[in-house]
Amino acid sequence: MRSSAAIAQTGFRFAEMAQASQVVIGSRTRTIMASTQGANGADQRELARMLPEKIEAFSLAGMAAFGDMVALQGEAFAAWRQLAGMAMSGRVPTATEIETLARHGHRMADRAISASGKALAPIHRQATGNARRLSRPKPGRS
Repeated sequence: MRSSAAIAQTGFRFAEMAQASQVVIGSRTRTIMASTQGANGADQRELARMLPEKIEAFSLAGMAAFGDMVALQGEAFAAWRQLAGMAMSGRVPTATEIETLARHGHRMADRAISASGKALAPIHRQATGNARRLSRPKPGRS
């Protein structure tokens, strides 16, 4: 149940981020086009923000998901070890072995879901914040 709620929340945030990205891309495309018309038409502050904020958001995303990804890898290795042992045993797996293998699978799924939500958070925060900021009317413009 908890995993389903986390998947739904991550999906909602992804959709929200995609919608915000449309606003940001449209606004920044106009800013870039203005910069080709000469320095007077360019919003230099906005141009200077574009790359550093992406590097920061994606770096934070990677760091946020790292712990879950390491744990997921550990669960995967444990599951493979168990599978290899079951395959080499020359017998039908016991109910306990199958249950343990299923627990590894559930923990791997939980870690993957958690990692995706954590990784999306800083990118979502940046995109939605930019969309709000770039949607505000500029001083001196109607």
